[in-house]
Amino acid sequence: MSSNKKLICITGADGTGKSTLIKNLVGHYHHAQQATIWDGLNAEQKQFGSKKEVDEYLCSLSPAERTLFLAHALHYSTDKAMASSASVIFLNAYWYKYFASELALGADEQLIFSEVKKFPEPDLVIELQLPVEKCAERKEKYSRYECGLAELPGKETFLAFQEQTKAQWNKFRKTEWKTIDASHSIEEIKNKAIQLIGIL
Repeated sequence: MSSNKKLICITGADGTGKSTLIKNLVGHYHHAQQATIWDGLNAEQKQFGSKKEVDEYLCSLSPAERTLFLAHALHYSTDKAMASSASVIFLNAYWYKYFASELALGADEQLIFSEVKKFPEPDLVIELQLPVEKCAERKEKYSRYECGLAELPGKETFLAFQEQTKAQWNKFRKTEWKTIDASHSIEEIKNKAIQLIGIL
């Protein structure tokens, strides 16, 4: 990692408000940029025409194939941000969320942790925490992937799968991670994050 780059990860389960918080933080800090897995899946690369196409493709893959595909997209987004002029990189979800989901879907732990070693360590990890029921309430629609590859994604399958992923997060968490109660207002969450991040 370049010494002049600050890597800050905002992670958490689906529906905790990661993208909203990062959007606010990028607007607050000068020379900041977001790195999201969608950077590696957007129209620029002509791979997929919509998020629904991505969702269907992910559901068609085996656990090993899907793990490697997601790792590739995450590497792409991180490398792209690291090559930019931004001095602060906000990592959206990062590998924590996706690999927790993959472990819940039956991915091989040895493969997951071999991929983990290839990613740069963030300078700070902030995890947004919210009860699964509250996460479900925030969702306008559900993807098959966040519902455990369910043929008919919906609130019940979302709740069931997100509960399964909760146990997997404990395999990644470190004592130095910071947490924020995501049930508060957007402004309160932003101010708490800024307090944790400090001056950059």
